Amino acid sequence: MIKYLPTAVIGIDEVGRGPLAGPVTVCAVYLKDSISAKREYFDGSIRDSKKLSLAIRNNIYLIIRKNRKINNIDYGVSSRSAEHVDKYGVNNSIHSCIISCLNKLKEKGIDINHIKINLDGGLKVKIDNLNQSTHIKGDENYVEIALASIIAKITRDKYMKKLANTCKGYGFENNVGYGTKNHIIAIKKLGITKYHRMSYLKGILSIRKNIK
Repeated sequence: MIKYLPTAVIGIDEVGRGPLAGPVTVCAVYLKDSISAKREYFDGSIRDSKKLSLAIRNNIYLIIRKNRKINNIDYGVSSRSAEHVDKYGVNNSIHSCIISCLNKLKEKGIDINHIKINLDGGLKVKIDNLNQSTHIKGDENYVEIALASIIAKITRDKYMKKLANTCKGYGFENNVGYGTKNHIIAIKKLGITKYHRMSYLKGILSIRKNIK
């Protein structure tokens, strides 16, 4: 069940840790009042934001955009490319995104040092003196993390579907970079692109070395 905190709060979640291609994306959501956020975004029946249909996710995203204009909610989104993931590792790339997201909130006048920050899974901010805590399955239990998950997923999915127009044949419009059977077949047939994570492809044999 979602836990609704009675004060201002920030929730952080990431998407794209596991795909063979595309960026990793993080969102940090600021809620002025998480109790009112319950009424605004959910009907009380939400258990796992990743199980929401595309239509429901998009509807919640539109409400977020509307309320952003009246200062009930704000957020920062940041991504790191496949090249960045290969060079620095996925965990360092995610942390770099987290810092970028929090800096974006700070630029909007949000005092991150005096607001509770809840992070999903094993995420942690490597900044001293922050009031932060991590929560396994946080997007099932905290409204701010659930909203961060939705925004991050919609942002990354839109990017990958747009990328499908440039990198035809890999099925990015459907697999959004994840290692589906058809995606792996396409890699072996067409070769790799600059959007693929080389460090994730070591177990896939017979990959042509041409970079698109």
